[in-house]
Amino acid sequence: MGNTKGNRNQNNFSGTTNFNGPVQFAAGDINNGDSVAEKNVAKYAPEPIWRSPFTLAILSWISVIIGIFGLIPVSQIIKSALNVLRGNFQVRKNSSVQLYSIIFVILVFLFILFFSLRRIAKKQIRIPLILNYAISGYGKRLTIEKIHIDECPQCGGKMRYYNKPVEWIDKHYSDGKTKREITKRIPVLECKRNHEHCYVVDPAEDKVK
Repeated sequence: MGNTKGNRNQNNFSGTTNFNGPVQFAAGDINNGDSVAEKNVAKYAPEPIWRSPFTLAILSWISVIIGIFGLIPVSQIIKSALNVLRGNFQVRKNSSVQLYSIIFVILVFLFILFFSLRRIAKKQIRIPLILNYAISGYGKRLTIEKIHIDECPQCGGKMRYYNKPVEWIDKHYSDGKTKREITKRIPVLECKRNHEHCYVVDPAEDKVK
């Protein structure tokens, strides 16, 4: 009888035993924490609002064209600068230099914009915008999406989707003022009731086939 009671909490196998799938052996109760953890996962669903005609190929060509046009104001600015060095500067030239400078700044801004959009389409990632909207490059095409978010899994509050600052540098000046420079942001789902209820969102969550 003593041996029988001692063997009740033991797993004895004789012969050959095959198992298909996950198997757990325990002398007492089994508690799987995954089922509890799944309840504390924020869920969201993107809804395409506008599928743009801008594909990776089109964005690449636009970036190249803007870069070529950018050479025109640069050449004019250099030409005007050479005229100044040669002593041929005229008052009426001043307005043309300012015009070409403005055009150059605009082209630089457009180049940075389309190059950033090209990066989104190339990597096929999702980037938060404002008011729970996002821009997605899935399928190598830009799409504007509305992000529908479930209630906070911890407190049931409303949540928002945005780029949250996670790294920064505080610059201190002699006048006592401090300026914070954000160095890194990540997309998150954050509860509006309690900012500590925050969940990181993978920008490349959509699987690329």
